[in-house]
Amino acid sequence: MIVCSCNVIVRRDIEAVIEEILAEDPYAVLTPGLLYHRLGRRGKCCGCFPHVSQILVEHGTYVRERLAAGAMPAPEDEAELERPTAA
Repeated sequence: MIVCSCNVIVRRDIEAVIEEILAEDPYAVLTPGLLYHRLGRRGKCCGCFPHVSQILVEHGTYVRERLAAGAMPAPEDEAELERPTAA
């Protein structure tokens, strides 16, 4: 679902950035500005910001709960998974 029609940002883009930010720092303060910065975009009309804020709260809470339960890998765990092997 398109959340921001000015920048053509979909809900999954927002959720992926939330997961990335919270994997780095579970205590990060999530704001639309931080999200747009990570996406390399800027708010234009900013009419989407209330909906983006709602997604930040909903998905941010979900991700933090999963991190606390150990259900999502920490960034250092992901680095080990993605490390290339010597051939």
